Amino acid sequence: MAATSAFAQSTVTIYGSADVAYVNKTHTSAAGDTLSKTVGVGEGFNAGNRIGFRGTEDLGGGAAAGFVIEQGINLTNGQLFSTRAAAGGQQLDGVAAAGNMPAGAYSTATNRQAFVSASDKAIGEVRAGYQYTALYTVSSLSGYHLGSEQPGGDLAHGTLSNGDFGGTRANGLTYIAPTMGGVTLTLQKGAATGREDVEIAAPANGKTVDKNNRWSILANYTNGPLNASYAHTDFKTKSNAVAAGTVTTTIFGAVTAASTAAAGEKDQANKLDQLAGSYQLGAAKLTASYAKGQIRDAVTTTNSADTKAQQFGAEYALGNARPFVISGSAKITRANDSVVTFDAKSTQFGVRYDLSKRTMAYAMSGSVKNDAATGATIQERKATAVGLYHSF
Repeated sequence: MAATSAFAQSTVTIYGSADVAYVNKTHTSAAGDTLSKTVGVGEGFNAGNRIGFRGTEDLGGGAAAGFVIEQGINLTNGQLFSTRAAAGGQQLDGVAAAGNMPAGAYSTATNRQAFVSASDKAIGEVRAGYQYTALYTVSSLSGYHLGSEQPGGDLAHGTLSNGDFGGTRANGLTYIAPTMGGVTLTLQKGAATGREDVEIAAPANGKTVDKNNRWSILANYTNGPLNASYAHTDFKTKSNAVAAGTVTTTIFGAVTAASTAAAGEKDQANKLDQLAGSYQLGAAKLTASYAKGQIRDAVTTTNSADTKAQQFGAEYALGNARPFVISGSAKITRANDSVVTFDAKSTQFGVRYDLSKRTMAYAMSGSVKNDAATGATIQERKATAVGLYHSF
């Protein structure tokens, strides 16, 4: 009798996006001065450039294993694979993260996501590694954001300071339940970009305590032309004060940079709620999103704040052309004295023209103005781009 064995079938797919545009960006201070201006060929506005590898292996009986490794790239920068233009940034060589408003909301780390997964058709999927968070899934990935993460459209993140709620990507575990009645539930537990709990006697970066604990739940509902999502994120972060000039390191102990300013002690318990939806009405698509955040710092009370943001959008298909317009507003109010530290309104409009299923030409323009800005701080950002986008 001969023994036989069945070998699992596996596939690896290379995918990504390439987007380049002729860009004009200007940042103006509350005093009316031009703080920065850039004109020329730059990273496109439609989507972040990236290259990724997606692997799946059929284990039989409805089970599968897989992985995703996705890296952000910068097509118009000499450092193609070692930098990634930040959302809303000026996208200049060496300062790809400059010019964000609010500052510090985005990362130039090239790792967009990297995780392994195991799934079963009957019980769902589990992922482990560096992944998109529920925050980012609702704000940018679920079709509720018709514009670009550039001036006039980057308030669509709705969270104003993503890092205060665990970031757009983070290490952790994700469970995606099987869809039932049009509803898909996703649970996440993890940290921010590092580990959940780190305690070291004498670390190079000065952080003897560095704790970041995040959990979230995401519910998505799909029924014909209607798509709606709700996400709740709970993020607790705690770290000791760090002096200026202290070096930072990777998880392997390699020195990366020295801090330019001191960092105060932090002990925060933050919460974020997001609600968004879209409706396809014939050739028209209507979208709306709302986010409400609460930042509470038990040590440095001036860090405590309440955040709110909302955005509405519309798109209409005219043959291959898809004109769109979005409008939004956002506000940050300091909790200890009710002072409004950020009060912005934004508008973005443009048109996308589909040349094929994978290639698209576009033109878009937008602006965002922060009425709470004073003096030499950025009050208004404007940007216009004409570009060509290709997905593969």
